[in-house]
Parts: sequence; C-alpha cells; structure tokens
Amino acid sequence: MDKVLPVVGGLAGLWTASKIIPVMYRWELIPGVASEEWWARAKTIRYDHYTEGIVYSPYDTGEPIREMPEECRGKMLLKQRRGGWKLQSEMEE
Repeated sequence: MDKVLPVVGGLAGLWTASKIIPVMYRWELIPGVASEEWWARAKTIRYDHYTEGIVYSPYDTGEPIREMPEECRGKMLLKQRRGGWKLQSEMEE
C-alpha cells in the first residue's frame, strides 16, 4: 500500500494537469506564456497611437475610443507646486 498510493496520486495529478493546463494556456493564466490568440491579436495592435491621445476602455471593441467620455472630463489629479493634489476641474475654475 505504501508504494501504490503515491503512484495513484501521481497519476491523478497528471490527469488533472492534463485537463487544467490547456485551459490555463488558452485563458493566458500562465505567467510569461502567451496563447496563439494573443499573438494573432498582438499583430493587429498599432503602437503609433501614443501621440493621438487614445482613451483606453476596459473592453476591447476593436476600434479605440478617441474622445474622452464626458463623465471623465476634469478628473485628472494634478500635483501642486507646494505639495498636495487637486482635480483638474478645480484648477480650471
């Protein structure tokens, strides 16, 4: 029994890993490893938008948002010369 249980446990672990690791790969949960879908999407990303003021949204809709949403205007925190922070909307008033 002392020799059989470790073998059974190892086989159960291998079977579980064979079911879980492909899902982790596809969902990009393995650090430092990217799936084929990620590489295909990375080829379509344009990295020259840094001067155009792209507003990043939490969802990838395929087309970047180029205008600031109205509810976000004036919400940037600005550091003051004498210390402290103020909202951009407070500075414009």
